[in-house]
Amino acid sequence: SYDPEAAAPSQWLAFLDQLLYPEDISTLQEYMGYCLIPTTKAQKMLFLVGKGGEGKSRVGLVMHAMLGDNMNTSSIQKVETNPFARADLEHLLVMVDDDMKMEALKDTNYIKSIVTLEDKMDLERKSQQSVQGTLYVRFMCFGNGSLSALHDRSYGFYRRQLILTTKDKPEGRNDDPFLIEKLRSEVDDIFLWCLEGLQRLLKNNYNR
Repeated sequence: SYDPEAAAPSQWLAFLDQLLYPEDISTLQEYMGYCLIPTTKAQKMLFLVGKGGEGKSRVGLVMHAMLGDNMNTSSIQKVETNPFARADLEHLLVMVDDDMKMEALKDTNYIKSIVTLEDKMDLERKSQQSVQGTLYVRFMCFGNGSLSALHDRSYGFYRRQLILTTKDKPEGRNDDPFLIEKLRSEVDDIFLWCLEGLQRLLKNNYNR
């Protein structure tokens, strides 16, 4: 729901303050805002990288609460290697990989194309004739390292990656088992926070 008088999402902001450095919080805000509209003009995929246990995957769960069936959860490696995986992304705003594998990709052609796609792409479905489909999906990946490639060392591959490094999990921190429920309760307020990031991104012509 859109409520311009809504309060700031205090629990969400407190969570991000523990997860990320201040300059990276504003970057995440812009990227989440970018995911609200069907465009690939920023030509970026987002990676949240940490050592484990920081709470990165909560970001993906909040996105799902906000976008519902307009996103799915899959694997970035599967998108590159499975001929049918790309068809599952048609007309979706976001794909989240909440536990990215660390194996280097043998090929990167499909991922690079999707991140910057401004035309149609050949999509295959089982037992069906392939078709030219529309993709504007954005990738959000969470893991313990960034995406790497066996053979692709090009600027074109690495310039598409927006990498945010999480803070280390504080020693002795007691994790709240009800955190995601608390964050979901603020989803309308978080949406407005994302919209603010989108407006800032548009003002800068999709440049971060």
